Amino acid sequence: MNSNIEVNVKYLISVLSILLFSFTVLAEKLHTDEKQKTQISVCQMEEAKYGFRIELANLLLKKTASYYGNAHLAPFREETLSISQDRCMVLLEQQKVDVLYLPPKTELLSRFDYIPFDMHAGMLGYRVFLIREEDKARFKQVKTLEDLRNFTGGFGSQWGDFKVFGLNDLPVVGAANTSVLMNMLQHGRFDYFHRGLHEAWAELAFETQQNEGLVVEESLALRYPFQVYFWFHPENQKLKQRFETGLILALQDGSYHRLFSEYFDDTVQKAGLDKRTIIDIEYPVSSEVSHWVSEVNHPPFWIETER
Repeated sequence: MNSNIEVNVKYLISVLSILLFSFTVLAEKLHTDEKQKTQISVCQMEEAKYGFRIELANLLLKKTASYYGNAHLAPFREETLSISQDRCMVLLEQQKVDVLYLPPKTELLSRFDYIPFDMHAGMLGYRVFLIREEDKARFKQVKTLEDLRNFTGGFGSQWGDFKVFGLNDLPVVGAANTSVLMNMLQHGRFDYFHRGLHEAWAELAFETQQNEGLVVEESLALRYPFQVYFWFHPENQKLKQRFETGLILALQDGSYHRLFSEYFDDTVQKAGLDKRTIIDIEYPVSSEVSHWVSEVNHPPFWIETER
């Protein structure tokens, strides 16, 4: 991937804001021997779904070990995989878990503290379609949002960006989870299921028999400002400060970008966004965080500037 790629302006502003605050925290920590607990409890530990976020969090903990002590993420309990996002928010409110990684929404903003840094650098805002193979020709005719309104999408009814469909007058069928949606798509209940770049091919490969006849559509992508932040209980400022400090250290020494590249370079190449028609759609961003959300018409650092 081109080493001369640019970071967009708002991304830099966000990083510089973290830098100013983090240097203050770092200076304070150099004069104290107070250590935090060694296990940072989370309830989002599915490797297939949260692998990058888990590894990034552990990287930040490692970067700050000399100031705060050794620590690592640990599951809230053995049956962590079945805990819903809503339940995770309750657990954070009760301080039974220490950190979440979720998109900003009103109910989070009113209850928790956060770091306004999109750990996925805008990537989750680019969405490609899972479709039935026999519908490939139909989708190649789609060029605009108005064209897309002639198709029905499927999506998780409890997911944060489900409201995007209604906001953009896109017909949608809601369901409980990914496996149900894949089955419904396969049986013609709707026409497409949009997924993040890092999700689409991985999900098709995960259960090949269940997903037989489904493919990643090759000519289109949706784009909207969908970001993911680290969230903390308001009383746990030490952990928030630790993550802030770790972020700036990882940005300074390049380890954040190396981790991002390790996870997503192949996906970016496979997606071929430069060959797709990009359809921009509206996304409901809270006014409380709108000044942090990168404008999607400015390419993020992982998109080569010559495109």
